[in-house]
Amino acid sequence: MKILIIEDHPKIRENISKFLKISWYLSETAINWFEALEKVKHNHYDVIILDINMPIMDGREFMKNIKKLEIKIPIIALTSNSMLDDKVEMFDLGVDDYLTKPFELKELELRIKAVWKRKNMEIQELITIWNIEINLSKHKIFSKEVEIELSNKEYLIIEFLSINKWFPKSKIQILEHVWWEQEENLNLSSVTLEAHISVIRKKIWKDFIKTIKWVGYIIE
Repeated sequence: MKILIIEDHPKIRENISKFLKISWYLSETAINWFEALEKVKHNHYDVIILDINMPIMDGREFMKNIKKLEIKIPIIALTSNSMLDDKVEMFDLGVDDYLTKPFELKELELRIKAVWKRKNMEIQELITIWNIEINLSKHKIFSKEVEIELSNKEYLIIEFLSINKWFPKSKIQILEHVWWEQEENLNLSSVTLEAHISVIRKKIWKDFIKTIKWVGYIIE
């Protein structure tokens, strides 16, 4: 899971970043909404942690701009105000959850898991990774609205890895999912899997599926 932390206070930003690293999350930081918006435009994030009350470029402007771009990422707002009107305002802006400062980092982690789980419980028809769109209902993959011609097995590999993006999958896990009808011959299929991965990289781009040494494959 990759998380963007938008927080202008250096100590709070550093504490959250260190905690997430210890807890095995990937994270990046931004000190204002403008920097954050540029990062969101060019990177994928699973959850955003947003300080609403930044003194110069506050989180409200970020929320307004992210709505205009129709970017849908679960957002946890951090606020120093616990008044009801402020909570209502945050949800009207489109945040998914909030925490009032000061807060426990462990509680933040629980909120991260909760909003991410809610997002993934929704019926997913379309997964977007950079400029690649995986249409799960149609079993088709598009690059800039142009369909990429794939075999059934190639599609199933991409589908499995994209649904589990950020989580590396072993060769055995992929083989069991894609070649389930040949389960008794899985050892013979590992070379076939590598060949299919190679073809996918040529059809899309070489780093679309990454190799994790001694582990397997991942889409980030």
